[in-house]
Amino acid sequence: MKQTDAYFRAILEHCGDAIVTADQSGHIVEWNPAAERMFGWTRAEMLGQPAERVWEEPEERRKLLNLVGSRGRVIDYETRLRNRDGKLVEVSITMSQLKDEAGKLLGTISISKDIRKRKRMERDLKRMAMTDTLTGLFNRAHFNERIVEEVARSLRMKHPMSLALLDLDGFKEWNDGQGHQAGDAVLRKVGRAVLQILRRHVDTGYRYGGDEFTFIFPETGIEGAHAAAERLRARIEGEFGGGVTASIGMATLAGGMAARDLIRVSDRAMYKAKGEGGNRVRVGRWTP
Repeated sequence: MKQTDAYFRAILEHCGDAIVTADQSGHIVEWNPAAERMFGWTRAEMLGQPAERVWEEPEERRKLLNLVGSRGRVIDYETRLRNRDGKLVEVSITMSQLKDEAGKLLGTISISKDIRKRKRMERDLKRMAMTDTLTGLFNRAHFNERIVEEVARSLRMKHPMSLALLDLDGFKEWNDGQGHQAGDAVLRKVGRAVLQILRRHVDTGYRYGGDEFTFIFPETGIEGAHAAAERLRARIEGEFGGGVTASIGMATLAGGMAARDLIRVSDRAMYKAKGEGGNRVRVGRWTP
């Protein structure tokens, strides 16, 4: 028996994952060194404490216990737990029932693996997949997904939404005359201007392709979106001394429109701006 206890203690001491056992009332019975490192509380501080103490949402733990009760074990349940400083730790939990030799339920054992590094890598890869590396804006593939979602949400919530398409005037001549590196520098500057002018965490900017850009303005009618587009047009004109300017077409979502309609109306307005000489903003009108 002493050998078995020593073996179990060695596992607890040397395991790199947080091991926590709790009795049937949900109070902590065991708290290994890895749990101390992960959550910041010592074993002495946590023995006898409610296991829910480390959960961001205690109700979520109760739901997990119900799953364990019906299945006997739950593997790789991803959630967030709270450490001593109040910060959230992303973890993958495997939780099982603990029973004695007679099959009597004693409580639970959970093994929590820190997955913060993996989650950061996943987020980085996702961000890279939807970002245009030259301008720092989102790419067209992400726009194609987002525009459908935003149109559906705006129609469902009956909230305004506007879209703008931008094409650079004189970019081909600039690129041909000064070289592709100079052309890339123009696109990077436009990207920075977009990020500075659009509302952070509200509006979104995308490189649509080549020297074309597009912008989604959620919760925004045509007046607010037009004002933002005009600021961007003036910024680009000033940045390049008129050597490169922007033609911008825009439209506001109306009942019965689909995402493709909003894009089409904005596109027509953009070509109207170019046809009138460029360096201007024009608003398109939609008729069913």
